[in-house]
Amino acid sequence: MAGAAALGLCALAAASAQDWSENKDEITSGMTQSKAICRGVLHRDPPAADRPDARTAASLKGCDSEKLYYGIGMKADPVRARQCAFLEMQKEPDEGIFAGRTMLMTIYANGVGAKRDLDVATHLACGLEGAPAEVDGRVTHLAELKSKGWTGNDFDFCDDITSGLAMGYCADHAANVAAPARDAKIAALASGFAPAEKQAFEALRKAHAAFVDAHGDGEVDMSGTARAAMEIEAQEGARDEFVDILQRLASGRAPAFTHAQFVAADAKLNQAYRKALAEAGPPDAVGAVQKEGIRDAQRAWLRYRDAFLAFAALKYPQVTRDSLSAWLTEKRTKMLEGGDE
Repeated sequence: MAGAAALGLCALAAASAQDWSENKDEITSGMTQSKAICRGVLHRDPPAADRPDARTAASLKGCDSEKLYYGIGMKADPVRARQCAFLEMQKEPDEGIFAGRTMLMTIYANGVGAKRDLDVATHLACGLEGAPAEVDGRVTHLAELKSKGWTGNDFDFCDDITSGLAMGYCADHAANVAAPARDAKIAALASGFAPAEKQAFEALRKAHAAFVDAHGDGEVDMSGTARAAMEIEAQEGARDEFVDILQRLASGRAPAFTHAQFVAADAKLNQAYRKALAEAGPPDAVGAVQKEGIRDAQRAWLRYRDAFLAFAALKYPQVTRDSLSAWLTEKRTKMLEGGDE
């Protein structure tokens, strides 16, 4: 127990990023309620018994509490996530936003991986740096949960964000959480493919990944503070759409189009593409969508479309080339127009 206590004390000392109750910035002058809440939980450190002993710490070398808690690329293990988070606190801020103090706050708030203690969670929240409105909102949010006798398990750091910077972190976190489920759907669809179909499908996946990257890099306005979130969300939307197309093809629910409809869809795409180029920002406009980015994304999309047509010809020959081409073309047009299907 002495070893565990020592690890815990070091962790908490290293992670004392701020004391919200003592914040004297003028912009926070009206946030008296949250500061008073923080003063009330100033010494509500996590229980010493919850910290990892030396042997457990050694077994967690190089761990990632976010992945352990949310089951990202591994089976979820909230207890080890909590132990890992204590170790990460020794190295913050280098461990990132979803690590250390943030994850411990989440664990104690939700009562998943440790006994629920909203005072401990609030104490940890009071030490998190961020936009003043975010800290104020998060602290009062936790106090409200306690006052209501809340027993849920879905409290999250991202519940109270207000800044473009935090939006980027949270979009990345959401993408990390969503990826395993999406990958599992794709693996299930591909499990019965014949060798030639698997080869064509692998080429399709590579072409789609390249298109997603080109779309995010070249067709998203990066001039605002929420630029990272917007790029990630655009890419995630394209990834989700890809899975939806595959599932609808596999279940026989793909829409049918005639050759004439494909010709019309292709003409509309060309019109949307020319319009996007005409509206692109000048070369010296930092962060703005520019012609080169749109062109690169369009070329990547054409390679993706052709790879999809080649794969579908093997796996879903009942779907005509015109029909699939029209379907994919309509989706690309809506992307260029900035709309959702």
